[in-house]
Amino acid sequence: MNISVLGCGRWGTFIAWYVNKVGHNVTLWGREHSRNYIRLKETRKNDYLSLPEDIELSNSLYRAVSSAEFIIISISAQELRSFARQLSSLNEIQGKTFILCMKGLEATSGKRLSQVFGEAVGKNIDVAVWVGPGHVQDFVNNIPNCMVIGSEKY
Repeated sequence: MNISVLGCGRWGTFIAWYVNKVGHNVTLWGREHSRNYIRLKETRKNDYLSLPEDIELSNSLYRAVSSAEFIIISISAQELRSFARQLSSLNEIQGKTFILCMKGLEATSGKRLSQVFGEAVGKNIDVAVWVGPGHVQDFVNNIPNCMVIGSEKY
């Protein structure tokens, strides 16, 4: 399965690493000038893990979205609405399933992130939320953890 992870911070990079580890083709997207993206592009490492060579790094949002069936978003919760508006301008989002991998509520509205995403991109987009306790260092060291994916549709 082709999966893109949008956001290359600590959690997004871990999710890309994990999804690749369980056998999927992964593209990890980051903003061209972000420190995290530049470091990953230069070293393929962050403070917790090394990315395998078969994870594609990209700063093209179009490429990351168009190449995947499932799109995992791992960015700051407070940036989700504006980022989702940016995504909504891409025709390639149709027919994709988006998985929000962040926690919190939108501070200005108090809304759940799935609500924020639905308002910004439209109600006809499939969206799920992937959350759970745990820390990247626990997962990469094979310490058992639990995570949950929930959706109104599935």
